[in-house]
Amino acid sequence: MMTIPCYYAKGGSEAIVHSLPTMLNDKNVQTDVMTFNMDRKWNPRWQGAIVREHGFSVYQIPALNWLPITHSNRITLGINVIPGRFTNILRDYDIIHFHELEFSFPLFSSLQRKKKILHLHGIDTNFLKRYGITKTFLKRIPDLIIAISDRMKKDLQTLGIPDRMIAHLPNGVDTNFFLPSGHKESNLLLFVGRIAPGKGLHVLIESLKFVKKPVHLVIIGPRDYDLRYYQNVLELIEKENMRARHKITYIGPLERTKIVEWYQKASLFILPSFTEGFAVSILEALSCETPVIATPVGGVLDIVKSYQNGLLVPLNKPSKLGEAIQYLLENEETRSKLGRAGRRLVVEKYSLENMVARLCKIYEQLLSY
Repeated sequence: MMTIPCYYAKGGSEAIVHSLPTMLNDKNVQTDVMTFNMDRKWNPRWQGAIVREHGFSVYQIPALNWLPITHSNRITLGINVIPGRFTNILRDYDIIHFHELEFSFPLFSSLQRKKKILHLHGIDTNFLKRYGITKTFLKRIPDLIIAISDRMKKDLQTLGIPDRMIAHLPNGVDTNFFLPSGHKESNLLLFVGRIAPGKGLHVLIESLKFVKKPVHLVIIGPRDYDLRYYQNVLELIEKENMRARHKITYIGPLERTKIVEWYQKASLFILPSFTEGFAVSILEALSCETPVIATPVGGVLDIVKSYQNGLLVPLNKPSKLGEAIQYLLENEETRSKLGRAGRRLVVEKYSLENMVARLCKIYEQLLSY
């Protein structure tokens, strides 16, 4: 059983949990999903439901928000809701596979005598060092922790997690779905991600002042909890469009079936994050032969190599980002070369097929002891 706090929502971890169950079931590994019955604004509902999706079941567990006035992990320590009855559903499963560093499901299922995996898609080591209770959860609740990047594995080691408890498993994408189309629109820039400070969208918008060529920037993604930041981004978009030099279009959230079309026709994909686990959006872009400009944070360093499949630029440096955009827009041959190399990399190392095969081995090893 895979669990994730919110299934129909925001980012890379949800995309991974959407993709894995179908392929695991095809390999005769019975896999279903358990999530809280939440709306897109993280408001829980005290009613449950079971939804059938692509050959597996999604159990939507009723929940109460025990501190409805805040989403601060500093206050909740990662235990955000009180779930309704759900442990009886787990009886038919050998492994509980938790996704995300959110402890509601892990805490309330701690008495279940099942093998447990905690699959981390991001980690704040400073927070964990400051609040010892969450570090204690990491050591005591799961039998195994999955780190999605080399950086994350090192971070876990610095927290005192023994090597025997850590498995390295990078994210993967469906390379048969995220395919190049052969057509790129000139000067089309793409950003896909949550509208959150950590994604650095404001830096990208600011960088357009340093781009000489007129460009069309398309932004895809839902707003995050920080409404003030979201409104600030909308104001920045409006101001840039009023200058009439560049065009910015904010589309909002889209289904993967629609996002792939934008990956295919974008000239560049840009993700100037301040922090990342292992950005699925970068893999999706590269799989569509779209070169990437990103910042050297977290798992990005595992994927993007400057002048091999994209460019790395310093954090929070709009001028440097603008220079990188300008350089690649002026060099179509270089863009094509980087895009083809990116596609090869994803097919060879970061395909969903590879990820599932490695995950099956992790399950087998966990059940063997």
